[in-house]
Amino acid sequence: MYTINELAKLAKISTRTLRYYDQIGLLKAKRQKNTEYRYYDERAVDELQQILFFKSFGFTLTKIKDAMNLPQEKRLNLLEEQYHLLLTQQTQLTKMIQALSQTLVYYKGGNYMNDSEKFAAFKAEKIATNEAQYGQEIREKYGNEIVNAANDKWSHLTVEQYEQLQKAESDLFANLKILSQSETINLDSTIAQNVFNAHKTWLQIAAPFYNQNYHRSLADMYVEDQRFATYYNDRVASDIIGVMRDIIYHYTNDFLF
Repeated sequence: MYTINELAKLAKISTRTLRYYDQIGLLKAKRQKNTEYRYYDERAVDELQQILFFKSFGFTLTKIKDAMNLPQEKRLNLLEEQYHLLLTQQTQLTKMIQALSQTLVYYKGGNYMNDSEKFAAFKAEKIATNEAQYGQEIREKYGNEIVNAANDKWSHLTVEQYEQLQKAESDLFANLKILSQSETINLDSTIAQNVFNAHKTWLQIAAPFYNQNYHRSLADMYVEDQRFATYYNDRVASDIIGVMRDIIYHYTNDFLF
């Protein structure tokens, strides 16, 4: 058994945090009948460890509470998914560290680094950054297999394909900028169609596969996740992400599969 002070010291968190977890029903303390002092048994210690794991993964308290209410087997499955995600991120970070180390040696006058090696280092950095920023969300939405396939495809991009991606992205934001300055939005306009085609082209090059349902699901995620919304809105200095979502839905209206 642990008192609240003992458990706080063991877990390296504050007693205030434990009291709050008790208050919201996330980690209920037992109480002595006569004194009402809080104490925690071994099961509570195990649960607190899992709660802190989920918190370190970036889960909100509401999401953590939902996870802790799952049957033990499903909760362990969720932890295992996060474990595999961390392994993937570790692999990507290792590649990034190796590539950065090689790059630093080159720029300090060390070993020669050809253009292919420079490009490989750049791609490794992009994958690692994307995993750090969005890995959890996209893996929850699309699964590890699809995200790993996307990372693999990105890592094997040729210089020519990357240049095509850059052009598609440039076209996308140029046309979004025009739309952001328009008084009315015509989804059938050439500019709107240019937005859709540019984004579709980018996905067809970078994504592990393309279909219209996948395109729509990405559009929804862009709107729902503030980080994606901010990325697009900031690039054109306007609240444009909802318009982009409407354009994608408009041009994927037929032949969904």
